[in-house]
Amino acid sequence: MGQGEQGTRKGGRRALWAAVAVVAIAAAGMTGYKIVVEKKIRALIVDRGGKVGTVQADLLGRIHLRDVALPLKEGADIRIAALDGRPKIFFLDGMAEVSGVEVDTALAKVAVPRATVEGANLDYGTLTALFGDRSELSLSKRVERFAAKRVSAPEVTVTQAVAGIEQKLVYKNVASEDIANGRIARYSASGAAFEVAVEAPEEEGGKKRMSGSIGAMTAEDIDAAYLARLYTEKAGPEDKEAKPVYGPISVKDIAFSDGEASFGYAEMRSSGISMRMPSEPLLEVLEELQAVAKTGDLPPAELQAYFKRMLTIVDMMAKADFEIRGMKVDGPSKSSDKAERIKFAIDRLALQVDGRKLDGALHGLSIGEDANYVKLAEASISGFSWDSTLEALRKFAALTEEQQETFPFTTLLPEFGTIRLAGLEGDLPADRGAAATGGEDSDEQGAAAEPGAGEPKAEPATPAPERIRFALKDYEVALTKPRNGIPTDVRVGYQDFALTILESMQEEPFVQLRQLGFKELVLSSNLAAAWDEKNQNLVIKDISMSARDIGSISVSGLVGGVSGDFFTGDPAKAQVALFGLTAREARLKIEDRGIVAKGIKRYTEENGMTEDEVRGMLTMTATAALQQFAADQPRLQAVLDAASRFIAKPGTFTLTARSKAESGIGAFEFVAASQNPLLLLDKVELEATAE
Repeated sequence: MGQGEQGTRKGGRRALWAAVAVVAIAAAGMTGYKIVVEKKIRALIVDRGGKVGTVQADLLGRIHLRDVALPLKEGADIRIAALDGRPKIFFLDGMAEVSGVEVDTALAKVAVPRATVEGANLDYGTLTALFGDRSELSLSKRVERFAAKRVSAPEVTVTQAVAGIEQKLVYKNVASEDIANGRIARYSASGAAFEVAVEAPEEEGGKKRMSGSIGAMTAEDIDAAYLARLYTEKAGPEDKEAKPVYGPISVKDIAFSDGEASFGYAEMRSSGISMRMPSEPLLEVLEELQAVAKTGDLPPAELQAYFKRMLTIVDMMAKADFEIRGMKVDGPSKSSDKAERIKFAIDRLALQVDGRKLDGALHGLSIGEDANYVKLAEASISGFSWDSTLEALRKFAALTEEQQETFPFTTLLPEFGTIRLAGLEGDLPADRGAAATGGEDSDEQGAAAEPGAGEPKAEPATPAPERIRFALKDYEVALTKPRNGIPTDVRVGYQDFALTILESMQEEPFVQLRQLGFKELVLSSNLAAAWDEKNQNLVIKDISMSARDIGSISVSGLVGGVSGDFFTGDPAKAQVALFGLTAREARLKIEDRGIVAKGIKRYTEENGMTEDEVRGMLTMTATAALQQFAADQPRLQAVLDAASRFIAKPGTFTLTARSKAESGIGAFEFVAASQNPLLLLDKVELEATAE
């Protein structure tokens, strides 16, 4: 029994000494680990030209750095006041907490008071690849090597100056999640505040500060590695296609003010942005552009290089869409002594960019000041392209000053595409000016001449000021198929432009319309023409004007001899080409929509006649005059007969003139007939109808 107890005590002592030995060995190992890690991390920083105040590694594997400074490329640097982290060990992911981070680059300064990195792959190999001086990895490859579950910061401050405008943005609660393979799955910020210093108007002098705020911001599928390539690398042979850079983006509740005016919108969003690699690193391009104060002072070679860099930025954008909702602007009226404010609002504004092409749409625009307003339900542009403009700029910049003098500047014009407006309406005060003052004087003179003028009497009621009210159903301009910048297919038209006819409008047409009983003028117009390159013709599809309850007039036709010289952008060639034009066909159409009946009614009221009597007199007089003219020109008999029928029973009158010669009537023939137009009757076939 005693021997057993003695053996047990010996076994316990051996186990205790074994445990002590393990702890001692582990402690020695951790001490060795601590010394090695501290030396390697210090060497890692110093080898890159950086500095570090203290490096400490504790027995739990955590690393503590203080006062770190690391130089970056292009004169930039990063400073970190404190970093406390743990590298990836066995099954434990790496983590880090940093404070006092400052990044200084040529474009901006970034300050992060505190940030946390969670679930990161911060093992020694990754750290060496990311920060080691001997690493041959590019910035984009280093970004690809870094992975983390989440990187967050309560506050991030960005300060920069763009084109002389100082900007400061402070983001709140910034977080990037699921970072791997150079991509950020999700980015968010709870809000931001910003300040902008801009040059004030000359009369005010100095700078004007504007401040504002931004609500929640989110973004998805950010390709951070590709963004790094865009800024630091140029396109290689494999970079032929654009790549998505951002997925869905949303920025809400932006608002700013300068103390007098305010601006804001409910949300800005995008479904994604794709970009292509530039021919030069974007960072270098931006720095070179900022170094140019005035482009007009550049010699031709440097001007060409400047435009080339501008085109580099433009061509980076492959596809993108942007949408702004709930835009509002509120500012003081500069044209009024009263404390009135002008309010501007847009319900929705959307833009789609596809390379050098642009489509856009606007909905719900309104501009108002007190009771005055202008509203637009919809506006859009489609098929717009600045491709021709950019290419022409590239060519222009490569020319000498002498060559630039003969440059075809029409080639600088973009392809405008189709512009459309719909639902325009307005209500504005009429400017009565001196007419109102004159009326007041005459009233006073008349009152003085009347008996009892000196006796007190009631003040006359002040008439309500007149207001101009107008509306437009739709307006469209299409300038397409350009040749050397000059559109070869043109369409311009509007429908139902309605304008109130005020009593103060004393121009003769308005006076006549008021006498005919019109209180509103409603007009529509159209112009459509296209160049037929194959047959060298200009097809005039329609040139027309119509007025509701009045009538319409339209012209169409065919002009021959329209060569490509008209579209070279060379004025001399275009002037010479004018002599080759020929008139091949023309058609005139007149339609009565009530003006004749209103005129007859007005005449009956003034002369005490019946409408039948007036109509009969008008028909008889016109017929007699036309028949007398036909007696001298029998070739016009059919035309004059149709005109007589139209006068007797107004409806639609159509006159068509066709050249007997297939080539048409030339410019010199028109010149010869300028003194006697009837000479052209031998050269045309006439056809007239009245319906």
